[in-house]
Amino acid sequence: MSLALAPLATSEQALSNPSGFDSYRWLRGRHIDGVANILTVGTSNVTNTEVSKPAFASSSYLQRFQTYINQGRWQLRQHFYQDWSTQTTAAQQAKAVTLSLLTGDRSLINRETKDLYQLAGISHLLAISGTHVLFLAIMLAGAAVLLFDRLWPRIYRYVPRWQVRWWVMIAAAFIYALFTGFDVPAARTAWMLFAIGLVRLTLLPVSTMRVLFALAVLMAWLDPYVLWQAGYWLSFIAVALLLKYDDTSYTQSAVVSETASAHNASVVNTAFKHIWIIGKRVFKLQFWLFITLLPITLLLFGKASLWGLIINLFAIGLFGWVIVPLNLLAGLCYLLSPAIADSIWRLVSAIVAKLHELITWLTSLPALSEAWLYTPMNVAILLMVLLSMLPWLLPRGFISRWLALPPLTLLMMTVYANQQSLTTIPTLYILPTGDPYISAALLQYPVVNNEQPSTTNTHKTNISWLFLSDHRPNAARTMPSNLMANKLSMTLAQQLGSLSVDTLGVWLCRVVVLD
Repeated sequence: MSLALAPLATSEQALSNPSGFDSYRWLRGRHIDGVANILTVGTSNVTNTEVSKPAFASSSYLQRFQTYINQGRWQLRQHFYQDWSTQTTAAQQAKAVTLSLLTGDRSLINRETKDLYQLAGISHLLAISGTHVLFLAIMLAGAAVLLFDRLWPRIYRYVPRWQVRWWVMIAAAFIYALFTGFDVPAARTAWMLFAIGLVRLTLLPVSTMRVLFALAVLMAWLDPYVLWQAGYWLSFIAVALLLKYDDTSYTQSAVVSETASAHNASVVNTAFKHIWIIGKRVFKLQFWLFITLLPITLLLFGKASLWGLIINLFAIGLFGWVIVPLNLLAGLCYLLSPAIADSIWRLVSAIVAKLHELITWLTSLPALSEAWLYTPMNVAILLMVLLSMLPWLLPRGFISRWLALPPLTLLMMTVYANQQSLTTIPTLYILPTGDPYISAALLQYPVVNNEQPSTTNTHKTNISWLFLSDHRPNAARTMPSNLMANKLSMTLAQQLGSLSVDTLGVWLCRVVVLD
């Protein structure tokens, strides 16, 4: 094929539109430096050996290993793509999600399924997270230790059992992270396993939180573009919050067990108490993560789904304890027996399809029609929220929580007043539409209503106007647009909601290009 290469455009759009998608940052954060437009496509009878041998001869061992991994990912994708056109859309998307959970390849997931996961607040479950890497590492380490126990126990004279398990987990974590593209969550898990093992091996008095913080700084120092990835911030902040999570209900569960055994309580009552305590712990943990991650989620994405607080209660357990382990087990069986792997994958796809039906039914209920939470968020508001949460994030007793409330309240009022003063300036936002010939501009300007000039009864309101323009020329031939009215309205509704625009005036313009 003939290509027209061009460097990436600068992120000028993000300067005037804080709520829009910044493709420049997204691509540069993944080390993509240019784009290409396909001019012509032809066919050529070139064998794979003619291309692969010169390339392999000039590449390093790491590049060759990465090439083999990419070929394995492509072969597994082709295996999932068999008989694709003969299946229903629901079955196709169930297999696409199963493939995404195994290799991180989301190319087969359509827009409707992605929107469904975003509405449900479980888009993070589609990414290859530390759960996937840890499950595979634990499975392989357990199998390796079992083989050494049976076949070669003498190795424990030279290497302790935990070091054997640790080396196997490190090798499995790094290989699987490379297999899934070495994204930030998978890379963070692999390096955390390596760092914590070194701390235990050297007996250094270093806490896990310090190891996590040092790893975050080191990854940002080695690759500054990683700071543009949302997965970097969500991954490290979520792990830090889990480490700081104070669960007092665990001690309550132990007290219940001791009381039940001491008083010979009935099995049914004891089971109900355990279920109640476990359910309360899960809800408390989910509520803690939802509230603490809400500011950074609004800052990165401009919106948050309220359904996530409900659906994550059962979706995280279903993915973490059923779907992901079965999927990884099928991936291991695929290396030995593809027939057994296909039977397991059919079970996983059936579970995922039923989950999609349940989520579709839940999100269609009218009880929570306004499922999106839109709130303008910037660094100043995020700093205000973090300062207000600081006494609860630090160890208990480090800062008096009640004595910290008055100065924090004054600080919040000051920051809020400064933010409100910025609304007195007229602002023009250029909203991305996804079509080069259709533009959308939002104009916000303050209006002071003086109903009684002699008094101080004045208040300011923001008037918002949305200008939609069609710049497609009538005389010239252009490519047909793939932008539909429902997609454009949904995109604009999300962007206007992130800017806290509830009502607006609309100007419909058509710009005609004259010769």
